Amino acid sequence: MTRTLHELTWPRRTDRLALRPAEAADAARIWPWYGRPEVQEWTTTLPEDLPALEAWWADPDRLGSTLVALRGEEIVGTGMIKVGDAWSQADMVERARGTVAELGWTLDPGHQGEGLGTELAAALLQIAVEDLGLRRVTAECFADNVRSRRVMEKIGMRQEAHSRQDSLHRSGQWLDGASYAVLAEEYWEQRSGGGRMAP
Repeated sequence: MTRTLHELTWPRRTDRLALRPAEAADAARIWPWYGRPEVQEWTTTLPEDLPALEAWWADPDRLGSTLVALRGEEIVGTGMIKVGDAWSQADMVERARGTVAELGWTLDPGHQGEGLGTELAAALLQIAVEDLGLRRVTAECFADNVRSRRVMEKIGMRQEAHSRQDSLHRSGQWLDGASYAVLAEEYWEQRSGGGRMAP
């Protein structure tokens, strides 16, 4: 049976960050940067004000899959590890349950260019594979979101699909999508020096 994020020991530390499960009160701490246009250009949600963000953020399912990344006392990013079931034939459903996850992250634009996005994403991947024991990890973004794509590649994920105009952006334009993934066996090979992996 797959462990949940809340069953792990926290915080998790990287060179510069401390990760822990998100709390409802964190919404007010991230709002000053989460609501900025350069962040909202690529996020799924568009909260118009702090109360809207707090209502969205407080959903138990969301809190159960969301982490915050702190540098000192400041929350500089958020991360998602959304565990799910792999597709399977009907008689294999139980074995496919809780074996995959989708990753996601946002970073305070005031800290862009410092490598923190890569550090956060690498930590999410490590938790998904090493701590939760998942066999396949994915991440998706608008293809035009070059920064996210670079992060996915830096942490060892490979692009599996480039979908033509499959995603409707809030600009009103249909944009291409990009899907990345890595298998646990590939992750471990990279960790042992057989491939690229973020430090």
